[in-house]
Amino acid sequence: MSQPTHCCEALRAACEDEDSPVTFIPKYREYGIRVLDGGTSNVVISFCPWSGDKLPASLRSEWFARLEDLGIDPGVDEIPEEFQTEQWYLGKES
Repeated sequence: MSQPTHCCEALRAACEDEDSPVTFIPKYREYGIRVLDGGTSNVVISFCPWSGDKLPASLRSEWFARLEDLGIDPGVDEIPEEFQTEQWYLGKES
């Protein structure tokens, strides 16, 4: 699995720190701020909190669309390994 290219060292460090509310979900190429209510929700962010750089757009909708095109229901069916990481979109234009 490749490492994401973050816009700055502070964002990389925050994403790797388990105690940080900043998250990166590779399979969706999605940055967010964890909702600290005990659940797993995130609020998607579009800009780096430290540098102000625009972050790449989330691919969450495309992830679900690709699975649907393959006849896979993520709520019922087993998700192919390539869709559990960023492998499904590597090489795709950002």
